[in-house]
Amino acid sequence: MINIREWQDHPENSYRIIAFGSSNTELTWSSAGRHNWVDWLGINLRETIGRHVCIVNQGIGGETSDDLVRRLERDVLSLQPAAVIITIGGNDAVRGMPIEQYADNLRRICVGLRGIQAEPVLQTYYCPLFHLFEEGFQQSFETIVQTNRALAAEMQLTLLDTYSRFEPFYRNEPETYEKLMLDRLHVNYLGNLLMGMSISAELGLPDLRIPEDIKAEADRLWGRMNEWCGK
Repeated sequence: MINIREWQDHPENSYRIIAFGSSNTELTWSSAGRHNWVDWLGINLRETIGRHVCIVNQGIGGETSDDLVRRLERDVLSLQPAAVIITIGGNDAVRGMPIEQYADNLRRICVGLRGIQAEPVLQTYYCPLFHLFEEGFQQSFETIVQTNRALAAEMQLTLLDTYSRFEPFYRNEPETYEKLMLDRLHVNYLGNLLMGMSISAELGLPDLRIPEDIKAEADRLWGRMNEWCGK
């Protein structure tokens, strides 16, 4: 299990975290000059733990767990990370990948990381706008979420269960929840901010310093989210 607070006591070492995933992770022009969750987390880590910690964004839009396996050596292992946050599965669900294949891919990635003494961290997705998808997508997506939870328990991995915080909000207030979404499968800058807030809380980091121009709206949405998930 990852304990980033231990890194604070060793500024003589360099600690690299890699964010490994698809469009949920990649920073692109669609971000319109705003931070995504990887940026928010990176700033919080360096401010809190130290400048000897950095985060590298290795997300590529449109990818599945098959693609992550193929580029594991090039984009992750070669960088000798201390930890890797793996967020994958939306495109697997869209394309109907068998859950056994998905689980095997995740396990192969995690075993490969542990082979170089890097700590795998599994992250479940935020919640898509299920009502805009075809019938059966929600079941496939939630099976992928549960596979992440089960594998984390099996391999004693750190799990960032973002879905458990986002899904109750969507289920209870779908119209308000849409303020977090860019489209049916991707969060916008507010969704990315709330992801950064959620991950920071899970890792025991301080609250993010939210810019004043979006603070009131972000605080309101964060409050509604935490009310529905009971946190």
